[in-house]
Amino acid sequence: MTDARPGGRFERHPRLTGLGLLAGALVLVELSLHVAAPVTLRFAHEMRRLHGYSRTARVDLRPSQSARLRIERSDGQALFDFRVTTGPEAFRIEEGAPPVPPGARYLHAIGDSYTMGWGVDAASSYPARLGRRLAPQLCVLNLGVDGFGAIGATAKSRALAARFPPAQAVYLFCPNDLDDDVRAAAVARRSGLAHAAHEALDAVRRSSMIAGIPFALRYRLQFRAGPGRSGGMGGSDTDIGQTETGQTETGRAETERLDPTDLLLPEPAALTAPPGHTPPEHQPTFIALAEYRDFLRSRGARLLVLVLSTQPESLEAYRFCREQGIEAYLFDVPPSLRLPDEGHFNAAGNEAVAALVERLLREGRSGAGS
Repeated sequence: MTDARPGGRFERHPRLTGLGLLAGALVLVELSLHVAAPVTLRFAHEMRRLHGYSRTARVDLRPSQSARLRIERSDGQALFDFRVTTGPEAFRIEEGAPPVPPGARYLHAIGDSYTMGWGVDAASSYPARLGRRLAPQLCVLNLGVDGFGAIGATAKSRALAARFPPAQAVYLFCPNDLDDDVRAAAVARRSGLAHAAHEALDAVRRSSMIAGIPFALRYRLQFRAGPGRSGGMGGSDTDIGQTETGQTETGRAETERLDPTDLLLPEPAALTAPPGHTPPEHQPTFIALAEYRDFLRSRGARLLVLVLSTQPESLEAYRFCREQGIEAYLFDVPPSLRLPDEGHFNAAGNEAVAALVERLLREGRSGAGS
């Protein structure tokens, strides 16, 4: 018996046929994007492949990954172009470097993208340069992750402490760490079902180019920049001798004549709040930091906190450290030691920070918290 209904397949099954055509079109677009994706979309895809959802910190690096991260200026030149490689323990390592030796004395360098070395290759990050300064007495682990606040930074160190017991720890605090911790605390309060849903969504985003389009548009707006200017924090209009690691001839010369303690800022005349006062939304940061201090003390390890800038959030963190007896220092890095149009430390800036940390670890400074 034949089908007497008029019309073709689309008229008979419009919804199924439409879904089939849509699925076919999406597959073709996905395959095309894998072959010839715009720079910002490939950047978004590499970021998704490198990072994963974290129930504790909202985001974390994934183990045993290697991704090239490149964003271009409006004139087609690279704003930054660097590679991030992670080891089996999901922290940044130098490409081709030997495995972290077991049984060594370790320093945990914790923090966000400034610690990780955003914008430069692993060998130019401050933890890598510090490691070369402190070897062979200490092996420095780069536990920095972009997007971390104190919650993620301290949790990562504690999770690795059994395998890599810290003798020292350095936390580089940035003003946006407080907001990152607000978001991390909100993620931690999600139900198990919500966590599972976000993990599934994260897996889809990691495998699909199409899913990365909204993030590519966001990154394009976030990193859009014109011709390079020296330093992301108000430098000059020209950039002399820019190298692959973001170090300028000006920055190199400044590093050579810079005393590391020149980065330290004077003790502020007044801090941002009376003693004992912390805004409720910032409590997660300081609870995590106090617990981490106690964790290290119970193991005989030293904690040093470098607080970047004198923004209100930084002064709030510095005040808390002083009240709690945590060794802390205010510091800043000049524009010539930062990536052009971007603000993170260039190779020379990372070298200057490494020299400062080495000096503080060896000598300390009177007036710091103890």
